[in-house]
Amino acid sequence: MNRFFLMTFMILAFGSGISLAQDFEGKNISVVSIRYIGAKTVDEARLRNLMVTKSGSVYRAENLDNDIKTLFESGLIDNVKFLAEAAGEGVRVIAEIQTRPAIHGVGFVGNTIFTDQKLAKETKLKSGGTMSDAEILEARRNLEKYYQGYGYPDVLISHRTQSTGQDGLSDLIFVIDEGSKNEVRKIRFEGNSVFTTAELKKEMKTKEKGWFSWLTKSGRFESTTLDDDLDAVLDYYRSNGYLRASSTGIRRDPVKDGRVDLVIPISEGEKYTVAGISFGPMTIFKSEELYPSMTLNGGDAYSSKKMREDIKTIRSFYGSRGYADAVVSPDIKDAGPNQVSIKYQITEGSRYRVGRVNVQGNSKTRDKVIRREVPLNPGDWFNTVELETTKSRLQNLQYFSDVQANGSPGGNGYRDIDILVEERNTGSVGVGVGFSSIDNVVGFLTLEQTNFDITNPWNFTGGGQRFGMSLRAGSERSEFSVSLVEPWFMDRKLSLGGELFYRQSSYFSDVYEQTNAGASIFLKKPITEKSSVKLAYSLESITVDVDAGASPAFLAEDGDFVRSALTLSYLYDSRDSVITTRSGEKLDVSLALAGLGGDVETITFSTQASKYWNLKWDTILSLNGEVAFVDAINGDVPIFERMFLGGGRTLRGFEFRDIGGPRDGASGEVLGGQSLAFLNTEYTVPIIETVRAAAFYDMGFVNSGSWDMAPEDLYSDVGVGIRIQLPISPVPIALDYAFPMSSPDSAADKGGQFNFYMSYEY
Repeated sequence: MNRFFLMTFMILAFGSGISLAQDFEGKNISVVSIRYIGAKTVDEARLRNLMVTKSGSVYRAENLDNDIKTLFESGLIDNVKFLAEAAGEGVRVIAEIQTRPAIHGVGFVGNTIFTDQKLAKETKLKSGGTMSDAEILEARRNLEKYYQGYGYPDVLISHRTQSTGQDGLSDLIFVIDEGSKNEVRKIRFEGNSVFTTAELKKEMKTKEKGWFSWLTKSGRFESTTLDDDLDAVLDYYRSNGYLRASSTGIRRDPVKDGRVDLVIPISEGEKYTVAGISFGPMTIFKSEELYPSMTLNGGDAYSSKKMREDIKTIRSFYGSRGYADAVVSPDIKDAGPNQVSIKYQITEGSRYRVGRVNVQGNSKTRDKVIRREVPLNPGDWFNTVELETTKSRLQNLQYFSDVQANGSPGGNGYRDIDILVEERNTGSVGVGVGFSSIDNVVGFLTLEQTNFDITNPWNFTGGGQRFGMSLRAGSERSEFSVSLVEPWFMDRKLSLGGELFYRQSSYFSDVYEQTNAGASIFLKKPITEKSSVKLAYSLESITVDVDAGASPAFLAEDGDFVRSALTLSYLYDSRDSVITTRSGEKLDVSLALAGLGGDVETITFSTQASKYWNLKWDTILSLNGEVAFVDAINGDVPIFERMFLGGGRTLRGFEFRDIGGPRDGASGEVLGGQSLAFLNTEYTVPIIETVRAAAFYDMGFVNSGSWDMAPEDLYSDVGVGIRIQLPISPVPIALDYAFPMSSPDSAADKGGQFNFYMSYEY
């Protein structure tokens, strides 16, 4: 639909003088009136919320231009016209608005597979009220996805409005061309000899229909996806030296019952190497400054992927200096048999400073929550690298379903930064029942708001704080906690957080129950993008309730304690994800001092580290380990400070906490140690998109004395498992079976162990 932006000013005569439109610039607006042309289908308050021009503000023609643009982009209006007239010393602004007709009903034409009622439900639209272009387009996408989910990749859906004869009311009609049903039985390649069919199929999003297609939706595809798949396959060739690889296109060979074989003919061509790379004329950088950062160099096999990365790197060099419009074009020429030379021709453009920083799309989140993530300020040299950093930071907040951060001309050597966000629901309530091999059945209630605002009563959103409340109750544990974190304390990159907690646990031992109740507070300061230091203080009351018939060794631990502790920790985390981690490292080093008052006087040191490698076929190899010590400053180390191994996440071939120093003669339970070390190595293989198989090996020891790293009593196990990502769970479920390989304590070897977790991160 064509849109025409129209802005009109009324010129009025006052006595012998004429007031022109420009005479109003800079004057105060006394009133803004909205005058409807035709039926009123959009509430006046909704329109005013879209407008910057308001009563009491200063009249700016630029603001009216922006309001016209915003109103049209909302999709709620068909026409708008602003008029201005003098009102005493101020200005009266009148907005004449023609709103879109309200939707009376939704209809369908051309559908034979699904009923009108079913399709109406899938649009997720409700009749009544005005619908924006975005809402209608989203409904069309919902219908397309629904058809494609049932094997109709060529479905085409358009829409039109139809008059009802009633003023301000129209029907919305979806016009559907269903196409033919197609499901992928097999994907075959013709002419490939360098790479196997299995290797090439991995580059495609489209998959063959398999046993788990009801879960993975394999076998279904979109026509546009096939074009992307062909590009991906050819790019795989070109990224491995086959510069001239080509294809005549993907062919669909019908089989039966709506199934097809996808046949992809490939002309591989010869493998090319790079004779050398060079740069065209430059004034900002010298060639020797860029060469070290290039990934594609003379003697390497030609790679389109590496060439794209190098182009991005060159643009980042220029963007970091303020040259936002730098253009890099690779000039590829033959340089002998199966050789090419690459010259990067660079159009440097002009240098810019940052103008305005514009933020749009945030109706709940405060402006300052977004702006504080922007490392660029007005007047700084415009930096495209920092612009990408801005986008990454905002995405990592998890407040927005979509983030756009772009530069736009600001005039006179300036570039404005335009940030557009699409907010999503940041609050969640969870009620359910969980299971694990440690504490059996657990009922839970969780309340979380990751964009909390304690200063905004009743709404409590938009301030960028993190609030959490958790209640768990089961046969082996009862827990309650409330936490609040302010990530920008005093408007600085300094996190302040606190927690109140109560934890009653009987799964630690068959001999005693343990109850912890208290509070903690911390300050956390980032050092770099990936590292931080944290200082925390906790004060808690700990009750150890030992059974009356227990041995003297356990009865000596009975009683009430007050633990007052200060903990300093360093964290480095470069993992690409905290759920299914494929690459990166994590290092967590902490030192805790208990004894700032209270009954417990100990010092605890711990180092935990992880390393991940993403290998061929999307397999993942990981190493996870810990070294830890605890020592008494005065008296003995109480049992709740001692160290144990066994169970999930440590030594999975042994029972939970069944490795830890000497055993009690009466109960047979271990009493815990004061030095600990363990190492896990795990290899996971994808089965389907949401399921991975795992094989692992664990080893470790616990020594009775402090600062004792002698691996004399080394325990180990080997096992297999499965990781399942269910739609109802934010993290995968882990099912493991492991059996001991070595056990210095024969009592710890109880045969194969099964471990099950509802919240497992790997």
